[in-house]
Amino acid sequence: MRKFLTVTGVSSLLSVLPLASMADEGMGGFAGGSYLYGKLDNLEVGDTAVSLGDLDNFDDNRSSWKAFVGAWVTPWLGLEAQYIELGEYEDLGVSVDPSAYTGAALFGLPFSEAGKVYAKVGQMWWEADIDGPLGFSDERDGSTLFYGVGVALKLLPNLNVRAEYERAELDDDDVDADVDFASIGAEFIF
Repeated sequence: MRKFLTVTGVSSLLSVLPLASMADEGMGGFAGGSYLYGKLDNLEVGDTAVSLGDLDNFDDNRSSWKAFVGAWVTPWLGLEAQYIELGEYEDLGVSVDPSAYTGAALFGLPFSEAGKVYAKVGQMWWEADIDGPLGFSDERDGSTLFYGVGVALKLLPNLNVRAEYERAELDDDDVDADVDFASIGAEFIF
């Protein structure tokens, strides 16, 4: 089902790419990648808060990456799909290795010819491999709403630098947590 949703989402985005020929005034397609830092926060199992040690801080040992593709269909409205490798979290003998796909609407405000600020909201489809002591192993997956804010600054006519902060609130059975990720990367305009 996830592959069907991913193919459908990417196909939908690619169908708007002919708008790339309308690249004037901030409209057109884009693709790129970013380096990101992630953190896990507000973990609850059942109704019990779980101490996270340093997992609730941005830390360089939880750095990872993401790739994205999308299109601005108007100067203020866009669509975007992402693959996010959220980095591995380890503490007290338990490791969690999450990744996700997203589909989002972007709402932008150009502040000059050299930049745009934007907000995004969409759906995240995630999965996590969990390993623990004594050979414990589990896989979880689900979907949730995610949101974020960002800024894109023009470096060259077809190249932007992009900085973002995004959050997803995971709710899987009796486990709740917030996943935050900050990223910086390059965006190619076509």
